[in-house]
Amino acid sequence: MNKKPFKAPFDNNFFSNNFGKKYVHKKNFINEENSVLSLEILEDMLSKSNIWNNKNFKMMLDQKTLNYNDYSSLSIDVSGSNNRPDVDKVQRLVSKGASIILNDIEKYNTNLLKISDELQRLTQGRCQGNLYFSMASHKAFGPHFDLHDVFAFHFEGEKVWNIYENIENSPINHPVFKISSEERIKRAGKLVDQVTLKPGDLLYIPRGQYHDALASKNGAIHVAFGLTYFKPIDLMSSLWEKFILNDFMRQDIQPNPNKNDLRVILDKFTKEIADIITSEETLEILNSNINNWPYKIKEYSIKSLVLEGIRYDVDKSVRFEKKDNKSFLISGKNSVEVPKQYCDLTQYILDREFVTDRLILTEFKNTSKEIIKECIENLTNMKVLK
Repeated sequence: MNKKPFKAPFDNNFFSNNFGKKYVHKKNFINEENSVLSLEILEDMLSKSNIWNNKNFKMMLDQKTLNYNDYSSLSIDVSGSNNRPDVDKVQRLVSKGASIILNDIEKYNTNLLKISDELQRLTQGRCQGNLYFSMASHKAFGPHFDLHDVFAFHFEGEKVWNIYENIENSPINHPVFKISSEERIKRAGKLVDQVTLKPGDLLYIPRGQYHDALASKNGAIHVAFGLTYFKPIDLMSSLWEKFILNDFMRQDIQPNPNKNDLRVILDKFTKEIADIITSEETLEILNSNINNWPYKIKEYSIKSLVLEGIRYDVDKSVRFEKKDNKSFLISGKNSVEVPKQYCDLTQYILDREFVTDRLILTEFKNTSKEIIKECIENLTNMKVLK
């Protein structure tokens, strides 16, 4: 697969006009889609039976979740006795129209991980992917909405996506938003568009948008990457221990208070919460949660140990961030804009514990040696490289 998983980057209009607002269909968007995922690659992944369990391997048939015991059996391997998906049982259900859903699929496919990493880099969100294998004329899900933005990349066969008119307002994982299938059909509203996805296509669906999909040919495969962000409600979880340690929050409220007593309690309650929320410590907690929200997967640098060259250790307290089509190096409260010609190179370096000049030259063959030299010198002068 090419270094960049997409044939063309998302343009500025996508993020300003569509992201979080309106669905978008991009045709022929993925580079070398057949080498990323195909029926043969899927079969090979499924054959690695020891990685699959009741958490990451699901099956559905005609909008009903199948019981894991219906398609698994006891298997003995180096990790002991475990219930694993049973080949014969799975294939029998697939022949009847059942769908296979593989969760966290980017963990098991390097090229899908590259797509996930690129989405995280572009959006600064947290990305997680699920694979869906579907047979024709059997719908796994009826009209529904997701709790996250969805980037659906299509790899095999064809699938028709129905887009409905209504969007739930900022849904989260809470019983308030867990509604019956009958109610979802009512709330979805009118069908406003049908989008046919073919290999290499992308469909973006914003969080809360009602939709469903149906394979028009047997063996349709797509991977839906869900993108989430830190929310104000998440801050409450981060501050929960501070509320517990606050003496006032643990005090008993005496029975039979009058209105004046209640006002005193609420005034004190408001002040204690305000003191916690407006503190510098909470500001740092919020900043840390937002900046560390995307998944960070460390890559091995064995090649840099093998290749000769000058070794540079990378200061991991420095972050590389993109804001408003500009790139910055951020250390504490200080930030420096990174010139465009250095962006990819700088991000590559900041993603590693250490690099060598020979490794950089090997990985960036199409970048001029002068630019590489200037970038290394600048980062060394800034003490990002040591």
